[in-house]
Amino acid sequence: MSENLVKKPKKDEDEFEDEEEDIELDDDSSSSKRSRTNDDDMKKRLFMLMGIIVGGVLLLLFILFIASIFTSKNYTYDDMEEVMKNAAVSYFKDYPDYLPKNEGDVVEVNVANLVAAGKMKELSEYRSDEVACAGTVQVQKVGDDYLYTPYLNCGEAYYSVEFYNKIATDNPITTSGEGLYSSNNQYAFRGENVNNYVKLDKSLWRIVKINNEGNVVLIHNDGLDFYQPWDDRYNEETQFESGVNSYNVSRIKEYLGNVLVKPNKDNKEDILSNNDKAKLASFQLCVAGRTTSSESKNNTEECRQKAQNQKIGLLTLSEYLYASLDPNCKSAATRSCMNYNYLALDDEWWLATPNSENTYKAFKIDRFGDIKADNASTYSKVRPVIYLNNRVMYAKGKGTKSDPYKVK
Repeated sequence: MSENLVKKPKKDEDEFEDEEEDIELDDDSSSSKRSRTNDDDMKKRLFMLMGIIVGGVLLLLFILFIASIFTSKNYTYDDMEEVMKNAAVSYFKDYPDYLPKNEGDVVEVNVANLVAAGKMKELSEYRSDEVACAGTVQVQKVGDDYLYTPYLNCGEAYYSVEFYNKIATDNPITTSGEGLYSSNNQYAFRGENVNNYVKLDKSLWRIVKINNEGNVVLIHNDGLDFYQPWDDRYNEETQFESGVNSYNVSRIKEYLGNVLVKPNKDNKEDILSNNDKAKLASFQLCVAGRTTSSESKNNTEECRQKAQNQKIGLLTLSEYLYASLDPNCKSAATRSCMNYNYLALDDEWWLATPNSENTYKAFKIDRFGDIKADNASTYSKVRPVIYLNNRVMYAKGKGTKSDPYKVK
């Protein structure tokens, strides 16, 4: 029986040696893998550490940069004016009894008082040059709001300029050709190509004139998107809803008031920001009627009746006539008033002036620039007119369409 047993062959010594070598190689491979893993981990940690260091350095540099803006003496003159304004706002919050009480009243606080009250630093602390500056802030009551106007005087280096003074400086008074004309203590633009564009926060305007108080009269460049009737009430003279041409009770006056206080929900009539509205001056709008043949160009007829305390209105017929340089433009009956007139627009738009020959017509400008008296119930564009307060300051711009004036 033992003979039938199969004997297992013995492994020779070489085979055992090979197995031992394989085991040794396996051990070496595992060790190598562990070593590589450790190296990779070290590299990852190193990269992470470097990233943290670099990120920290960049963050520190950014913080230092921001801090330098507010602490170093590199303020522009505009920045300094803003500092003065903000300081004055804070000052009068602490001392509200010092604010002006009545519409149009003005009070003034100087930089020395603002510094003493801890509202700002000395002006010399805001710039690294040695230019000596002085400053005040004037506060005017405008309706329920207050208009804060900083005046900075740094001699020849810089001084704050009222907008109306900048317009007069850029446009010397002329007696011929296009430009700014003097009439009845006012200054009005005349001609076709005049640099009288003004960009407010939300819309483009044209300067019509500077009145005797230094308020700048602007008319909307394009007119509002929605066509409106001047008035659409029932008229006894026509026995029809042809409108009543009395501005003070007209639909168009009501419409303009809504544009000012509650713009259309789709923002097509949202032409003035709150910042712009704070710059407006109240004015008396001349709204009396005149005949088609009248040759008056100085508002004497229109001003026989006025709409009081307006913040928004329309242009008068006299103002449209005066803007034309055509010598044949004498009255609303002459077509030549469209010539050499920057106010002519490729669209119909209403004037504030009724036709005194009846009770239902008002004057408008047609798309060719002609003046016509039409039923008040017809629809045309509305070009709002506003007055900028004489304390509104010039910011930049040359008055061209590509580089319009901007105010602070």
